[in-house]
Amino acid sequence: MRRITRDFITLFNVLWYRDFPLTKQHKETGSRAEWTTHIGICARSAADLMGYFTYFEHGNRTDAVIKDNREEVVANLEWEWKEPRYVDKVNEIQQLHKVKDKCKFSVFVSYSDNRHYEENIDCVFNQWGIASEPLVLIIIRFNRAGGRRLFDLMETHHIQNGSCRKVRSQPALPWETKGKRWESK
Repeated sequence: MRRITRDFITLFNVLWYRDFPLTKQHKETGSRAEWTTHIGICARSAADLMGYFTYFEHGNRTDAVIKDNREEVVANLEWEWKEPRYVDKVNEIQQLHKVKDKCKFSVFVSYSDNRHYEENIDCVFNQWGIASEPLVLIIIRFNRAGGRRLFDLMETHHIQNGSCRKVRSQPALPWETKGKRWESK
């Protein structure tokens, strides 16, 4: 895995807790729009710390594109509220796949009901195929309570050359982190 990809993964995962849109005391579930905004902020902040620029809804309507100061594409990013297993409704992987050779890496952020976790991972992996270009898959796992999603874990996977490996796992909610300032006591 290239240094630039590792740096993005580390920064995005750390920034996930920063400016988190929810708190255990006041609001434990968020809207789809809040999560879309939060993902965009994390991506932009990670790119900024790496010295790059972020453009939203850029070019071929990619959710975000990270570019260097020569306007060369570093990464294309897509995110989707629906689970990847709904292939007929989720086309973000195909969008990223079409432009994979025009960037250093691609990023897909999505969600998975814990009951369908393996199916969702397999769905993304099968769509990315044996591409030599890396895909960073960030998946927020959840359990259902009524109609609400109760976030559980955030996992990051690296998919490349027909291989998928989990590179990071952390609580999806900051107040579930042990020993951190956000931990709820």
